[in-house]
Amino acid sequence: MTEHNEISLLLAPEAAETQCLETVKQSRNSSHALAALIALQSFISATVRPADRYTPAYEAVKGVIEKHAIATRAKILAENADNLAKAILQRNRPEIAQIHTALSRNGFWQAAQQAISQFAPDDLATSATWAKNWCSEARTQAQAASGYPDALDFSKAGIAASEYAAMTELSHYLTDTLG
Repeated sequence: MTEHNEISLLLAPEAAETQCLETVKQSRNSSHALAALIALQSFISATVRPADRYTPAYEAVKGVIEKHAIATRAKILAENADNLAKAILQRNRPEIAQIHTALSRNGFWQAAQQAISQFAPDDLATSATWAKNWCSEARTQAQAASGYPDALDFSKAGIAASEYAAMTELSHYLTDTLG
């Protein structure tokens, strides 16, 4: 019997499926959908009665939400990979830096691998050369701007440090892919 200040919730895998689909549909974008799904996971985990924890029904509900979270993560990765591929081909360093900043290091690596896999051999080679040359030139400019041989001053050189970080990682990924 519940007290007056409590409610009980019943959640079956079918209801979880419906809720997940509705959550994804109502979300502004894939990132918001993922955040909502994670919040739903956390809410259920935090509020489930101890007697229901680890039961087949609980595991089934968790599985439904996790399935949608995995699919949403894959969609986010694909979106970032497509945007990164376009940015690389357009030589759009600010966009590359923005994608780099928005993702974890592993997320950026995964997006870069997906993006690079879309490139024809010529595009890959040209992009690798462009990234490597840009990083080399940026480093030279930052070194000259600092006044010290072992120090870099990107700010004085007029280069965004976030662009340099993103381009350096990207250059490594492109070069590694070329072999």
